[in-house]
Amino acid sequence: MQPRETHLRRAVWLSAASIGWSAIVGTIAVYAALVSGSLSLLGFGGDAVVDTVVSVTLVWRFVVEARQPERAARVERMAEGAVGVALIALAVYLVAASIRSLAVGAHPQATVAGIALLVASVVVLPPLAIAKSRVAAALGSRALRADSILTGVAALLAAISLASLAGSSAFGLWWADAVAALIVAAVLAREGWTSVVAARSVT
Repeated sequence: MQPRETHLRRAVWLSAASIGWSAIVGTIAVYAALVSGSLSLLGFGGDAVVDTVVSVTLVWRFVVEARQPERAARVERMAEGAVGVALIALAVYLVAASIRSLAVGAHPQATVAGIALLVASVVVLPPLAIAKSRVAAALGSRALRADSILTGVAALLAAISLASLAGSSAFGLWWADAVAALIVAAVLAREGWTSVVAARSVT
């Protein structure tokens, strides 16, 4: 069995990797989404930006535990609450944007940059989410587990964006993007609320 210090270092490394990836990808995705009008791509970009902030919080959380183990429970609770709020905020944004898109009949348009970014994300993000989940289990960290869900949702949003762009272009399913974003928002809201409640219930 590996010592806790090893898992803490791995958690910091994974969170740092998320910061680098999400900061770059999030910026590109938001720009590409504004050009294409894709809600799920915009949601993906928003997820990446949120993941960057969350990952910074988690780096702080695991560094604090490594240096001051007695503060581990407190910083874990704070980090879990922060991740939960981030998930809920992203869910609310997706719901509002989806309703607006359905109301005006917005049609997402494919762009080369957007498609390349989404394909890369579908390849890179699932292994990262799995790695975070495994380390979270080893550490007993609900905050890192919630972050693994955030990363997994980013991969899901990337796949949904690709599918909705294809559906809109090939079959005229202009509403698929918004409906898919609503489904993802429901998952985000549930996981976010669970994290917030869990963080507040721990004494």
